[in-house]
Amino acid sequence: MISLMNHINSDRENPMFALAFSTLEELHEYMSGRHLDILLVDEKVADDGLQPQRMNGACDTMESQIVDGLGIPVKMLILSRNKQNENGKGIIFKYSRASELISSILGYIDVKEVHSNRKLFRTYGIISPLGRCGKTTLAVSLCMNDEVRGGLYIGLEEYGSFQDDADALSNMIYLAKQRSCEFTEYMRKFTVNLGEYSVAGYLKSYIDAMELDADDVRWMIGQIREWGRYTTVVFDIGQAVLKDLTILTAFDEVIVPLLDDELSFAKVKAFEEMLRRAELGKLLCRMRKVSVPMAAPGSAQMIRFIENEMDR
Repeated sequence: MISLMNHINSDRENPMFALAFSTLEELHEYMSGRHLDILLVDEKVADDGLQPQRMNGACDTMESQIVDGLGIPVKMLILSRNKQNENGKGIIFKYSRASELISSILGYIDVKEVHSNRKLFRTYGIISPLGRCGKTTLAVSLCMNDEVRGGLYIGLEEYGSFQDDADALSNMIYLAKQRSCEFTEYMRKFTVNLGEYSVAGYLKSYIDAMELDADDVRWMIGQIREWGRYTTVVFDIGQAVLKDLTILTAFDEVIVPLLDDELSFAKVKAFEEMLRRAELGKLLCRMRKVSVPMAAPGSAQMIRFIENEMDR
């Protein structure tokens, strides 16, 4: 199980990100507040307690299922030890090559649906090991460029350019850590509308942001998506704030602003090496490095840059 997970996550050519669960309790805890596109289980585990119940309404590839004890719709695939069962719906031969396993799993994921959902609602993580590289300018401009429902700026920098006395973003982080049902209402109350875009409160101390992990950020994004108020969400991240590097995997786009000089290239190379050591090679493959023009947020030059460079 661990070997397959590591193989999937190290293969930059496939779009999947895999998680492994060693007990049903771990799976139950994860699924209580999150979503999985595919649940892959060994036939023995399925026999011992993960018997699915069929739901009304079938999709093109296989029927939606509810796993007993979880109560959450999920497509479940069974790893079978018997090759003769391989042609059955939702059955994959366990002792196949890793590439064949991945190909079989991808056959049950509606990639078009995933891309369609991501087209309207987009999340960006902007991070750079460099200073004065246009990181915040780009983050604000992406928010301003949303012409559907507007953009939401979330500043997770060491020292942000937005300040007030409410410490609202720190409180949002606390509510997210608690998985509080009051999170959305608090955001609605303290999100500041600046006309062309909005700011999710303000962060007095970056130490509060260091408490976030990848699951927290995914939960926050899920709540904002369900709220439906914004269609672009941009996290402006200071590198020293990011205690958990896997947070970067939570975003649809990860963008690294650059500067054109030898010292800056060396710093970016060191940043990429740090991601490799954290086994985030797949993230490196889709991470976009850009040179942000020296222009005001929302200016004609920035709009052209976003349309020509960011929308490709």
